[in-house]
Amino acid sequence: MTNPFFSFIALILLGPAFFTGTCLAQNNRDTLTRDKAVQLAMENSLQRRMAGQDIQIADEVLAQAVSAFGPTLTLEAGVFRYDDQPSTVQLNQGLVRLSNALSGQTQDMPSDSRTYYGGGLKVTQPLYTGRKLTATRRLALANMDNAKKDMTASNNDLALAAKKAYYTVILARQMSKALDEAVESMNQHAEEARAYHDLKIVPKLDLLRAEEKLADLQQQQLYADNNVALAMTALNYVLGVDMDTKFTFDDDPGCPPLTDHLEACITTALDLRPELGAMDAKIKMAEEQILIAKSDWLPTFALVGEAHKYEPENEDPAAQIGIVASVDLYDNGQVKHKVSRARIQLEKAKTAKKQMKRGIRLQVEKAFHNAQVSWKSIDVARKSLDTAQEALDAARTRYRVGLSTSLERLDAEVSLTQAKTNHIHAASMYNIAISELERAMGKE
Repeated sequence: MTNPFFSFIALILLGPAFFTGTCLAQNNRDTLTRDKAVQLAMENSLQRRMAGQDIQIADEVLAQAVSAFGPTLTLEAGVFRYDDQPSTVQLNQGLVRLSNALSGQTQDMPSDSRTYYGGGLKVTQPLYTGRKLTATRRLALANMDNAKKDMTASNNDLALAAKKAYYTVILARQMSKALDEAVESMNQHAEEARAYHDLKIVPKLDLLRAEEKLADLQQQQLYADNNVALAMTALNYVLGVDMDTKFTFDDDPGCPPLTDHLEACITTALDLRPELGAMDAKIKMAEEQILIAKSDWLPTFALVGEAHKYEPENEDPAAQIGIVASVDLYDNGQVKHKVSRARIQLEKAKTAKKQMKRGIRLQVEKAFHNAQVSWKSIDVARKSLDTAQEALDAARTRYRVGLSTSLERLDAEVSLTQAKTNHIHAASMYNIAISELERAMGKE
């Protein structure tokens, strides 16, 4: 049997580790990463939901095009009231009277009612439509493909927006942290200057300069904190969550190196960009529009069956079946102009695809070069940061032993703060440039 005393000791020893691990797991689960931000945006985006509804609409259009190949059943019914008896009824009545007079027999007279009622059923099955139905179905298929490509492009745009909003929050938080450190350092300097001034070691001008710079940094600190709040609100908007939602962040997301070459990026973009696939679908749609327009020059054939019954004129139902053909012999050039318009639309779609390829190449080159410059600027900013930190350490030491003035130390403080913000900005711009390059290449 387990000793309760040892169980209690084990709980005391392992309890902190257990609860710490639980809290760390909870924090890790609540930490917002770039990929999780993209996932949340995909789940909550109204724009993405509308793009999905466009696919549903395209699917219904396709189903409608397929159903046009089947038969249609039409029900007709009506009631008619004449002011006078129809001429056919009067003629029939006259014929019956003549027959009765000649034969000496009595036949029933046709009804003299002026109210007629009845109905009929008509079945129509298309047999040949000049390939219009087939072209319409292929048009609907191309429209479905276009809707799916638009959905992919919408996803890519949404992913880029989420990444940029995420990195903007990281940038704002890092800037705020840098200014917090600058305010703390400057406050320390102001206290030292005040103490030295009280001891008559430095003039009052040194104290005033330190206090003036401290007030300036505190004002910048307020703006930095406000920028964090604004960036968080913008991120929540993009993610589709409540505007007051709070996240925890890893303020050092890292900067993965740029490994691809420019030509490889361009090749990938031309293979993956969904916009090019959408343009191919539009070209296919334009080709089918030409065939649909040309079908009006061709005859149509349909199998038609009809049954009807109207009383009291014909009490016995009548039925018929046959093939109906139809062709327009002259339309004053309407079909010709319709075909010409469809051909122009096809050429326009092909031209638009060429223009899009050029635009995609431009987007890739711009994003690639921006990423290259940002990557190099990170290294430059890091070296500048190290130098500024060394300069500030030296200025502090010199100031404390009385070998330099407050102005030299203030300059070193300002230089370090500027170096920090330059490094933070370079890293953030690099991550944003990488995100834009991924979007330009057609990646999510």
